[in-house]
Parts: sequence; C-alpha cells; structure tokens
Amino acid sequence: MQNVIPALIAAVFGSIFGSFTTMLIWRLHYDEPGICKGRSKCTKCGKTLKVKHLIPIFSWLIQQGKCGFCGAKISPFYPLTEFTFALTFFLFTQKFYGTWYLIPVLISVFFILILFWYDAVFMEVDRRISFIAIAFALGWSFSREFPLSAFLIGGLIGYGFYAIQYFCSKGKWVGAGDSELGLLMGLLLGWKFLILGLFFSYLLALVFTVPFLITGKMNRKTKIPMGAFLMPVILLFLYNGYVFWERYLMIFGW
Repeated sequence: MQNVIPALIAAVFGSIFGSFTTMLIWRLHYDEPGICKGRSKCTKCGKTLKVKHLIPIFSWLIQQGKCGFCGAKISPFYPLTEFTFALTFFLFTQKFYGTWYLIPVLISVFFILILFWYDAVFMEVDRRISFIAIAFALGWSFSREFPLSAFLIGGLIGYGFYAIQYFCSKGKWVGAGDSELGLLMGLLLGWKFLILGLFFSYLLALVFTVPFLITGKMNRKTKIPMGAFLMPVILLFLYNGYVFWERYLMIFGW
C-alpha cells in the first residue's frame, strides 16, 4: 500500500475536522453564538467537557457512548461523523498524494461532508456553508484539467435541474437548497459526470427509500434529504469518476 503514512496523518486531521463539524452544524442550525470559539459542553448536565472527553472516535468508545460527568447517552452521530471524515480523508490522500490537486480535493471533501451531515440531520441546506463551497468550487474550476466551460455548463445544468423543479412544484418536489447543491455538483464534476452523477444519486435514493415505502414507514409525500444522496455521489466521482464514465460508455456501446 502506497502513501499509507500521509494518508494516516490525513485521517487524524479528518477525524478532528469531523469533530469540529458535529459542533459547527449544531450551532449553525440553532444560531448559537461562538461558532469558532467557546468550549464544548454536555447538552444534558451543561458541564464543560475536558480534552479527554473530546478525542475523536476514541472518547466515545472509551466512555461507552456516555457523558464522562453525568452518564447521559451520547448519540453515535458524533463518532460516526468523525469516522466518515477520517476514512474519506484517508482514501483521498492515499489516492491523490503527490499531486498538486490533493489540497483542493480535500477542501472539497470537507465541504461535501459538512453539507451531507447537515442535510442528513436537519433536512435542509445552510447557505452559509453552500455558498462558500460554491465559491471555492468555482475558483478551483479555473485551474482544472478540463476546459472551464465544462464546469460552468455543469453548474448551470445542475442549478437549473433543481430550480425548475422547485418553481414548477412550488417547493413540493425539491427544496430551495437543492438547486445550490446541484450547482456545486456541476462545478465540481463538470457536465458529463454531473449527468451520470444525478442518475446515480436518484438510484441511491430509490434503493434507500423503497424498503421504507414497502413497510409503510414512508409515503410519496415524505420529505427526503436529497443532499444526503448527492454528496456521497460527488465523492465517488471525485475519487474515480472515470471508471463510472467508462463503464457507462461500455454498457451503451459508445
């Protein structure tokens, strides 16, 4: 295995970013002050957590998912978020280490995972995150290997795809924030990967929702956090979109 040591270092930083994200999305959603400052506290007893309580992944495991002060249960959302950041940073660093675009890729991964968890937990897109992510993706598109037009057209298609649905249905089919995620997806992937990526996203959403529809736990009017399906697909295509594209062309004989 190549680049294991740099990838492990990236995984450690990824877990830290994941821990930061669990705090960030909570404070953004509830408009709590001190997004970048202020000590973390137990939501039950209110006591300020110590360093030993804040070690990503391991603190939750050592404390058996409970607060170190009052024993209140801590949601597995915290270590799961930290683990997804650590794993994703590990995989992308191992693949792209030594290339000039490793840093832009990791920054993209950072924003994608924040948007994923925010939408998965709160079923909405925070524009304070998405707009920064879009601005970064736009800036990065000027130095990518494909022509700038491929990413700009992708962004327009992605935005228009959801904006049209939103206005036609008056917000019943998709949320207002989905058009921003479509724009981000297009800017990061380009129009070719975008089209295939949208298909994969809806296929993923279908696989997830069908069991719930069959059991009656969901119905056709149940809201679905589309960002929770778009973001993983963006990661897949950033990681190795060429494989999916080549298989697609092979299947259809193009």
